[in-house]
Amino acid sequence: MEFNHINYFNEFEREYEVLKNASDDVLTVSLDIIHYIEKKLKELFKWLKKHVFKTLQEEIYFFKELKPRMVSKLLFYKELLKLETSLPPSKKNKKKHYEELLSDIHQYVVCNREFYQYYRSKTTIKDKDLFVRRSYKDIVRDDCCLINFDSKLCTSHDFNVAIIIANDMFTSYLENKLDELNGNITAKYNPTISKITWTGTKMELAELIYGLYYKKMLNGGNIDIKEIARGLCVAFNIDLDDKALYRCLQDIKKRYPVNAIFLQNLAEVANNKFRGEDY
Repeated sequence: MEFNHINYFNEFEREYEVLKNASDDVLTVSLDIIHYIEKKLKELFKWLKKHVFKTLQEEIYFFKELKPRMVSKLLFYKELLKLETSLPPSKKNKKKHYEELLSDIHQYVVCNREFYQYYRSKTTIKDKDLFVRRSYKDIVRDDCCLINFDSKLCTSHDFNVAIIIANDMFTSYLENKLDELNGNITAKYNPTISKITWTGTKMELAELIYGLYYKKMLNGGNIDIKEIARGLCVAFNIDLDDKALYRCLQDIKKRYPVNAIFLQNLAEVANNKFRGEDY
């Protein structure tokens, strides 16, 4: 049977969510996820060595969207494991350590500002150069670390995207820890509140959040969009901070001809089920 990489990544995300919520112990979860992702990457790389994408758009999507999501999780949990196994015991030193790590991330952003701006702005003009594999090594243009990379498994910038995503995840984690130390922790960070896990995309969740907000379905419309987002994130065991929610809104507005793709599909599926099944 032919390998379907879209289904492969969807299955990966579902299993990842199960592992992420399997325990409250950070070290156990980190180790389990690291081992799982390393196994999945070996399988993926074996396929990728022989695979030829049908179109440039398909290849760009793979290396700009799909692969970085998986690799970013590996980077994040490796950093998390490193952090939690070397954390200073005192509250003061913990706070200092968290702040130093946040400073390191900020410095990385500053040093890579140009690519951050390109990626964050959803620009596509350079995608062919950045996210399509090459059969040759460009020593002049490429980073030196790419000299030893297998050109069948990566492009010049897919790993950079993974770093950005991992840094976002790590930033949220560190800020959360600082909130805990400062006594500002809120219910949305309590992993024991709900056993329900959102296994769709964050973009799909954002559609649901804005749909409920615009329709004024909660508190008679007397509720802020951020409160709705926090409530659903608690209920569904998913992190979607204010900045990410806003970025999703901007992406949704750019869609054509249908903006609320998920909500439309949700209605279609529900209508088909209602018509075809006896309740």
